[in-house]
Amino acid sequence: MILNQLINQSAYGTIGYIGSEDDLFKVDRYFAHNREVINKYAHIIIATNFDSEKHINIHNIMCRHHFPNCILLNSTNNRGHNFGTADLDNAIFNYCKKNNIEWLCKSANDMIIHDELLDKEIGEADFYYYMSIGYGWLLEKYDLDLDKFLNDNYFYPQTNFYFINVSKTDYLNDAHYIDETYKYTKSLDNYNGRVWEYIESWSCEKFLKDCVERNNLKTEHLLTDSTYVSLLNFIKDSKSQDPSHKNIMMENVCHLHFPDQNILYI
Repeated sequence: MILNQLINQSAYGTIGYIGSEDDLFKVDRYFAHNREVINKYAHIIIATNFDSEKHINIHNIMCRHHFPNCILLNSTNNRGHNFGTADLDNAIFNYCKKNNIEWLCKSANDMIIHDELLDKEIGEADFYYYMSIGYGWLLEKYDLDLDKFLNDNYFYPQTNFYFINVSKTDYLNDAHYIDETYKYTKSLDNYNGRVWEYIESWSCEKFLKDCVERNNLKTEHLLTDSTYVSLLNFIKDSKSQDPSHKNIMMENVCHLHFPDQNILYI
């Protein structure tokens, strides 16, 4: 089937953080660019963290201008980049669970999606994803041997954009574990905000991987083999440490984290 058939039955769930008027302006630009594609989804859920309430009303008006029937999940309980992200991911996932929405396309407010993505051919799976991989892991674990890497069944999905059959899962992020580890970091002196440096394997990517494996979901990588090899060669040659591949357009999807910088097409 083509991806548009899955989109038509999925919720588009996007997360983000608003801390300034500039953030509002950027999100408005992203939504305007993606509006035609996003409005093809069966449901639209927008989960946002705010440091204060002063930007919420403008944000809500902006969202409803682009997506009149969207569901808004707003929170001023912002626990920072890592914990806040886990909280928002859970908010969208749990909303789908509670409302019997079978498929979720989890995205982020700095993703760019081109119309051509709708025509992508996909097989039958429960989880469609992009891989999270950077130069450091290729060097440390595989000595930059791409054949060895590709034959190792490496699986570490990105959290910025994926499709998951929510009805076949139990939960996404363990809320109790998130709360307890957050309390732990608050007790630390001079905590640097990088939770994975204090608690091994703490990452939203790891939580997503655990969810997929715990529920025995059938997976499919959203990149063709040739594009994936091109991406890996770019990572190897450029020594890119960024596992989320910011500002790289890959088969009509781009994590455009730096909107004023150039985009690399793979």
